[in-house]
Parts: sequence; C-alpha cells; structure tokens
Amino acid sequence: MSRQPEYDVRHGRFKIQSLLLGLLAFTLIGSTVTLTWVSVHRQNETLTRTTLQKNFEAARNLAISANTIKSLMFKSLENAAQYFNEERLSAGADSARMLDVLLLGSGLFNGAMMVAGDGEVLVSTSGSGFAAGERLDAAALALNARNAEPEMSEPFAAPDGHRVVLAVYPVTSGYSRTDVYIAGLIDLQRSNVFSDMFAHTIKSDPGTYAYLVDGSGEMMMNAQASRAVEAVPAKTLLAAFRGEGTDAPDRLGAPPPPPGRDGPETGMQGAPDARKAPAQSVGDDRPVPRAAILADGRGLPSLVGYLRVGELGWGMIVQSPVAVVDRAKRELLTTQLKWSVPLIAAFLLLSLWMSRMLSAPFSKLTAVARNIAAGKRLGHPPFERHWNYEAHHLAQAMITAMNGLQRQADEWGLRARTDHLTGLLNRKGLDDWLKARETEDPGAGYSLMVIDIDHFKRINDKYGHQTGDDTLVHLARMLKKACRETDLVCRFGGEEFVAVLPGEKLEGGYLLAERIRESVGNAVSPTGRPITVSIGIASFPDQGEDFEAAFRRADEALYEAKRAGRNRTMRSA
Repeated sequence: MSRQPEYDVRHGRFKIQSLLLGLLAFTLIGSTVTLTWVSVHRQNETLTRTTLQKNFEAARNLAISANTIKSLMFKSLENAAQYFNEERLSAGADSARMLDVLLLGSGLFNGAMMVAGDGEVLVSTSGSGFAAGERLDAAALALNARNAEPEMSEPFAAPDGHRVVLAVYPVTSGYSRTDVYIAGLIDLQRSNVFSDMFAHTIKSDPGTYAYLVDGSGEMMMNAQASRAVEAVPAKTLLAAFRGEGTDAPDRLGAPPPPPGRDGPETGMQGAPDARKAPAQSVGDDRPVPRAAILADGRGLPSLVGYLRVGELGWGMIVQSPVAVVDRAKRELLTTQLKWSVPLIAAFLLLSLWMSRMLSAPFSKLTAVARNIAAGKRLGHPPFERHWNYEAHHLAQAMITAMNGLQRQADEWGLRARTDHLTGLLNRKGLDDWLKARETEDPGAGYSLMVIDIDHFKRINDKYGHQTGDDTLVHLARMLKKACRETDLVCRFGGEEFVAVLPGEKLEGGYLLAERIRESVGNAVSPTGRPITVSIGIASFPDQGEDFEAAFRRADEALYEAKRAGRNRTMRSA
C-alpha cells in the first residue's frame, strides 16, 4: 500500500493569512492615501476661508478699538475745551501747561496745541513738532467753526517730516478771535495708542501684518516698518473693495456700485475668489466686502481682511501670506501621517493576531486534553466562551467534564483536611493553613492554644463512646463560637484541640483561653454535667522560631496545667 502524502496544514494557513494581510494592507493604505489627498485639498479651502475670516475679524477688532480710541480722544478734547471756556484762558504759558495736563496725561496724543481757524498755531506743547506762530494748512484741517463737534483732520506733514493727524474741537470764549480750536496731535510715525494696537495684533498672531490706510488706500500707519514692502498697493485695495476699471470710486468707503452691476467679489485678476460674505462696516451702514486674496507689494498673494473705521474714512488692513495656509496644510498632513501610519501598522498587527487566533483555541484545547490525560490538575479553563463556533462548543463540553472531575477531587481533598466528627480542620488541614499563611505573610506573629478535655477516658468509660463523640462536638462548637473568624480551630487528635490566633500576643491569648475555660466549665455537656478543660498557651515568634517549636512550648504548658490539677490555663514560661 502506497503512503499517502502528508500535507502541511500550517503552511496552507499562512498562505491564506498572507493573502488576507496583503488585501487588508492594500485597502488600508489605498483608502488612507485617497482620504488624505481629499482631506488636504478640502482643508486647503477651509483654511483659506478661515484665515480670511480671521483677518477680517482682526480688522474688525482694530476698527472697534480705533473707534473707541477716537471717542476717548474726542471726549478728552471736549472736556479740555469746556475747561478753557469756563476758565476763559487765553493763549500763553498757562494754556500750554493746561493742555499738557488735560490732554497728554492720558497718553492718547503725542502732542497738543491751540490753532486758529486760518491754521496759525497759537499755543503748543513740547514734543508736538510745532511752534507758536507757525501756520498749518487750514484746508487739511477741514475746520468748521459753525460745528461745535470734534473733528479729525486729514493726514499732513509736520515740520519734522512725520505724517500727523489732528483731532480738533472749537473753543467758544476767552479769545478775541471766534475760530480757535484745541487740537490733539497723533504722530503716525511715532509710538502711540494706535501703533500699540497694531503691534499687539501682530504679536498675538505671528505671520500676520496689520497697518492703517487712509480713504484712498495709502498707508497711514505701519507698526512694523521692516514689512512695509508687503503692504497691498492702494490701487489693488481700491479695486478689490470698491470696484475695478474706470467706474471704480477713488476712495475706500465710498458707496458701492449701483444694483444690477457686477460687484467687486474678486481680489485681483487671476487671483482666487475673495470672501463672498455679507459686507460690514464699523460706524457706517454702507457695505464693503470683508476679505479677499490680493497681491501684496511683492506680487505675492496674501489673505487680506479690511474694514473701514466709520466716519474717519480710515481702513484697517490685516493680512497674512498664503504661505501661512501652506504651512498649516503641511502641519495638517504631518499630523495626519503621524496618526494614520501607526494606525495602519496597528490594524495590520491586529489582522495578524486575528488570523493566529483562528487556530489558537484548538491548540489550547489540545494542551488541556493532554494535561487531563496526564492526571494534572487544571486551575482555570483556557476559555469559557469563544467567537469561533466549533471552539466554543468543544470548550463548553471540556469545561463541563473538567468541572465534574475537579469538583470530585476538591471534595476528596476537603474530606482529607477535615475532621469528619467535629467538622473542624484536622492536622493535615492545619499544616496546609500554616503553609498558605507562611507564603502570604511570612513571619507574622500569633498565639497558639492547645486544649485538652480533662478525664476524657472516664467519660468514654462511664457514658459510652457516643457520648464521648458528642462531647467532642460540644467542645468544638464552643471553641468555634469563642474564636474570631480569622482564627483557626482544629482537632489535633483524640480529645486534643489546637487554636491559632493570628496577630494576638501571649497575654491576649491567655485572656481568651481563660474565657473559654470558664464558659466550658459552666456549660452543660452531653454528659448532663459540665466538663473541664486544661489549656496551654504559647506565642510565635516570641516563644518559638517556627510552629513546631511554639507548639512544643504550648504542649509543655498544657501538661504543666494537668500536673497542677487540671481545669486551668498555663502560659509558657
């Protein structure tokens, strides 16, 4: 008869496992690459919109802050003008000193002065850049003596070459001239509340560039001079936020194109779409687009947020280079790869593990069967439930048979450790308990009592062995009742019992032994009368280096009690 070829089942299994792993790896990696590509492109659009919105919100916050600062400036001018009117102060040193106190102390202005309607400087503070007698451009100041409200001038050049702006308020009394104004000077090229506001915006969002433009789109204030080249040209701003071509207005903040015309929704020709969001303005109900992608001074695309500052006609510009979005996109891709690569590896390892799990339960059941056949005790079944149908039912059948066998073995073991008459542990049970305690808590101290019934042979001879057995049971119950649950009480042999009291010192054990002796002597036994017991007590480790030594000392104390007349407790010396 020819020999049948042996097939390597394991080899075949690994081929299937390799196929499954390859298919899963292709699926995982392919889907991850596809999803990452789609996600990056979608995130690019989202990041662009988010950055445009963020820059607009930053411009909006700047505009709100600028309006608040303007209101504070105008209120300071109004209070100063009221003071000058009430005190009827004339132009002179006192006026200059009061201007310094009333206007410069708040830190809102770089300088202060009093000017006439024709532009003549009447009084000025130090640091204003103007001296008394100099003449300003009255047209630039846009002074209106009939208007008793504060006004803000157009930017103009100071004697030192700096561009400045004046906030003016008329003074109505105390002068021979009727058109006299108190003016607070804001130097657009020096540090002031406005430059601090822009510097804070730039610092709070690295990469962002913020500056102030006038109504024609020309830069008024730049808190970061090294980045002036990045500023968007005025023509581009006008085209983006108010229209393009010959029909475009010549000022930012002018009315939008009439209905029916194509509104300015793109930043520059060929550039990506601008934000097509509801137009907004601070202090003005005329709409302007919020944000757009525009070419900066270097020709590079920037994400620009703009908002006009109400009546002032100024424009707040906050822009970020498109490179900010590219950097965020790279960071997103890096983050996705950091998460996806370990996850793919984890899924592949999980798949490998699952394939091995297909055969693992049968290997475990085989090992269990071999152990049972060898007569070894099995502490725990390999598993109680399994997702594999065949493995689950085989395991259930094996567990049922194994539990039955082990239950019988446990019952036999318990019988071997238990005294069948009293139900207490026997000497073997005591030995097992001591071994377990030595393993769990080696060296822990305890007291040891050896109890013996006095004249037990007489009880057997006089009342019979059944009464003698009942007497042993009677004493066992009393010992069990008197001791704690953590104490061990066993029948050591014949009429001799042993009690181990964990954690109890010799004196505490002696007191318990006396209570037991007295209670036994006062209780009616199966003989119809009380019995007496003698007790010897010792402690470990004070009176013995191990249990055997402590037991000998307690046994010696027991015999000392017997020799002393019985019915007494003796401590080991």
